[in-house]
Amino acid sequence: MPEDKSRKSKDLDSAFGKDSRLTNFSNIDLVKRTGVSLAGRYCVLVCLKTPPDGQRRVAFLISRRFSLLAVRRNRARRLFREVFRRIHPSLQPVWMLLIPRRRILDAKMQDVLEEVRSLLSRSGLCQAQPELD
Repeated sequence: MPEDKSRKSKDLDSAFGKDSRLTNFSNIDLVKRTGVSLAGRYCVLVCLKTPPDGQRRVAFLISRRFSLLAVRRNRARRLFREVFRRIHPSLQPVWMLLIPRRRILDAKMQDVLEEVRSLLSRSGLCQAQPELD
């Protein structure tokens, strides 16, 4: 039984491991300059449909302009991380940036998940799927 639990947490970590993050500033700048921007109620999604390395990668741009309180910035970051873990299996290779709007602070995780899925389906990168959990 403990093996199943460790395997599950390992699968979640692989969805947002170091290989799934955009960490280099030049890569983030490339996505910002050449990517397609889609705005929603809770966030802005900027995606580069043809990434140079053919991987699914993400970065969250959450500055102090969003909120001076680290607690609020961290909540937005946690929401985005969980959303990415859930949509990761159905994504095509894409580099994307998620930028929160202040409304996200009052949103539930399910609302943010539905919005990101709808933005991705509008861009043609992900099939709109009902929640499996």
